[in-house]
Amino acid sequence: MKFYIGIDVGSVSTNVVAVDDGLNVLSKQYIRTNGQPLESVKEGLRNLKAELGSS
Repeated sequence: MKFYIGIDVGSVSTNVVAVDDGLNVLSKQYIRTNGQPLESVKEGLRNLKAELGSS
C-alpha cells in the first residue's frame, strides 16, 4: 500500500497523519511533545508502523 505521512511538531503537541492516494485518512495521532520533539516524532512513526504494518 502506498501512503503519505504528514507531521506537525509544536511546543505542546505532535500530530502525525497518514493518508492514501485518495486522501483517505489511514491513521492520525496526537502526541504530547513534552519538550522532546524528536522523541515524539519517533514515537509517532513507531505507532504508525505498528498500526499500518508493512502494508
